[in-house]
Amino acid sequence: MKTIAYLKKSIALALGSLACAACLVHAASVQPGNSQHTGTQSALATPSSATAPPLDALPQTRLDAGLRCLLGVYAFPAGRSVTITGVGGLPRGLQYTLSNGQFGSLQEGAGGSFTAGAFAIKFESCSVGAMTMTQGEITERGTRLRLVEKATSFISDGLALHGKLVLPASGHATSLAVWIEGSNNDPSTDDSVWQYELAHRGVAVFVYDKRGTGASAGAPSSDFHARARDTAAAVETARRLVPGAQRVGVIGGSQGGWVAPLTATKVGLDFVIAAFAMADGPIAQDQALVEQQLREAGFDGAALAESRQLTAITERIVRSNMREGLAELDAFKAKHSSAPWRGAIQPRSYTGVFLKFSAEDIRTNGPAMAQGLSFGYDPRPVIETIKPRQLWLLGGSDRQAPSAGTQAVLKQVQLRRADIAVVVFPKADHGLIEPVRTDDGVASSYSAGLFDITADWIKDQKLPGSGPFIQMPASQVASKPGMR
Repeated sequence: MKTIAYLKKSIALALGSLACAACLVHAASVQPGNSQHTGTQSALATPSSATAPPLDALPQTRLDAGLRCLLGVYAFPAGRSVTITGVGGLPRGLQYTLSNGQFGSLQEGAGGSFTAGAFAIKFESCSVGAMTMTQGEITERGTRLRLVEKATSFISDGLALHGKLVLPASGHATSLAVWIEGSNNDPSTDDSVWQYELAHRGVAVFVYDKRGTGASAGAPSSDFHARARDTAAAVETARRLVPGAQRVGVIGGSQGGWVAPLTATKVGLDFVIAAFAMADGPIAQDQALVEQQLREAGFDGAALAESRQLTAITERIVRSNMREGLAELDAFKAKHSSAPWRGAIQPRSYTGVFLKFSAEDIRTNGPAMAQGLSFGYDPRPVIETIKPRQLWLLGGSDRQAPSAGTQAVLKQVQLRRADIAVVVFPKADHGLIEPVRTDDGVASSYSAGLFDITADWIKDQKLPGSGPFIQMPASQVASKPGMR
């Protein structure tokens, strides 16, 4: 039973396009013999001829209301700020994001206090809208910006989905973006940092909980066309809430970057932004991940050739909805059981997951866990033909959505389209996150200027450099882990 629970979590992440590094850490914690979800195990361990169980047999979670009212952007002296969001769909989980891009989880203490490494935060009541932040001997008070938030619901494919509009403090905006989440099943209305980072830069943002997540109905889906229909319905809802919007578009992160251009085929848009996404499809992503992992481990030549035989087999498996190629996979695993390169393939790809489980496990549990993912989807024809201008924000060191192939595709498309811009952050991993050195060690940070670049391009088509393909300089070293 525990092996099945691990299979559920692993396939859910790998076949769902592995939206974030945090999801991988969580998956690694649910190893065979170490499952924390005993109630789910019994349900999954009994095969049924009825409809397969939905992916998220775990309960849908949202941030507790007593913490949700704390979310937003807090202004501090000298133009600094702290943005507070939920994290990981946890009922009591909060994340901070500093104006220098550094972010992390907050650990809850007593009486509204939270800590994170070198500093501590204490929230005043929600009605006051303020916090104090202490770092060493320095304590400062920040007040929450009066961003305007409007919760709503809308219907897509007969399902009620929960959404939220975040407006600048003025209550008005001429630019409006709808955020499209990646493959994780966390509630975007609580957890998305983009809603606040762009709103306080003058861009209205509409976020919604995907099907079967947060406060939205239905079962989770990784069918790109279904997700695009949901996003199109979100766009129409957001337009009604912001009648003065002159520029309306979408921003998709990770798997959402496949959905974003596709949404433009279903509803009129002025712009499309794909962030830490791929211009190749899910199968190309899997193959690129396997090759990247082998090369990083020092393998080439014969090992790469054998790994391509493997990914050809796993491609057949996913294209057939886990019905074909399973015997070939077992034969391949037996033949190459002692091959040293096999250990380099990690379960960040579906090939890595398939190496860890039997054909029967994959056949029985794989289809439900894949959430209807559009494995055969080719995004390039859509990217080439949609009408809106496009901005691609890529990580040059992305270990989940390797960007070399995407950069090559976009350079080719740019020869025929002058309205596609690409910005590459050379050191950024998935999520456009990179490590920065501080006095106290290493911190995680969003790439320098990320949210400013995005807001400027949405509002004025302004880019941080000349030409349509921009390589950003490597981020500078941060001197401290806190705000200063």
